[in-house]
Amino acid sequence: KSLMMVTLGTGIGGGVIINGRIVDGANGAAGEIGHMHVRDDEREPCSCGNYGCLEQYGSATGVVRLAKRRLAELDESGSLVEGASLLVNRTDFTAKDVIDAAKAGDPVATGAMRGMCKYLGEALAHISNVVDPELFVIGGGVSKAGNILIDLISEYYRPRTFRESQNIPFKIAKLGNDGGIYGAARMVLPA
Repeated sequence: KSLMMVTLGTGIGGGVIINGRIVDGANGAAGEIGHMHVRDDEREPCSCGNYGCLEQYGSATGVVRLAKRRLAELDESGSLVEGASLLVNRTDFTAKDVIDAAKAGDPVATGAMRGMCKYLGEALAHISNVVDPELFVIGGGVSKAGNILIDLISEYYRPRTFRESQNIPFKIAKLGNDGGIYGAARMVLPA
């Protein structure tokens, strides 16, 4: 009856359900977790115009950003696991490339995934301390990463949340891109 939905795609979206009711907030912006401030030293603006938003690190574009930053720190002899296809020309790769390379054990991609999941895990811990959900549901394109994503988010979530909330489960959304239409239908159907 109480859960937090997190959608990880190009950006980050969210939804909050408390006691079976959608929380929309005074301005309809409840669940807009992608624009939580998580980092003070960011110099590039977020799409919202602010700096250091969760979306800049925890989304598909965020994990690519983190991987590119890690690559920029390598000297020219730094390399990635061959065959992982992470790099096309040191600038042209996708979140899927980073995730696949992390699954293959690539150190740069693994570091980028850990960075992304650190920001997500810590942000969700803060949300948990306020909302106290029974469950976190993770959806969106990045959720296709599966267990590596859930395991890393959980690793950073647990030490940052209230003791009673440490074992809240994280589940991958099962409805994929059809989730929105199911939710819309449920809004008009009788309970």
